[in-house]
Amino acid sequence: MHKKFLFGLIVCLMIVAVAVLWLLSALGIPEMQWFTLGWAVTIATGVLGLAFLGRGVFGKSAVPVKKLWMFFGAAFLVVTVIALAGELAMPSKIVVPIIAVVLAVAILIGFLAVGGKKWDTGDNQKAGYKTYRERKAEEARKQASDEDKKD
Repeated sequence: MHKKFLFGLIVCLMIVAVAVLWLLSALGIPEMQWFTLGWAVTIATGVLGLAFLGRGVFGKSAVPVKKLWMFFGAAFLVVTVIALAGELAMPSKIVVPIIAVVLAVAILIGFLAVGGKKWDTGDNQKAGYKTYRERKAEEARKQASDEDKKD
């Protein structure tokens, strides 16, 4: 199973689950009266945040794309915290520290996922890189040694 397919499957299953829970709540089933639009947003953004973080960590994309997926994941998780704070009526003084913890963990996961790699390293920053003049001098030496071997 491809990772892109798995990501899409997770998102689609989340949409179906939230829609079914919302429908059961709207039908007036007593056990589902707790489920409101706020809980739908909380669950949806939480699942999306984790899915985007997972795609950023386990995906085979280039470093900038991985960082972008993790940025989206962190943004969704921040919305999750805000929605959860609204649903649980959390004291406002702990909401911002929780958001700070979520962002800090997302940054840590992002750093660990890309291994501190730069996405814009050029060839001249890689080990064993030779400048144009060095390559031409090496080619000239090689050509001269080949001519000496022929004689």
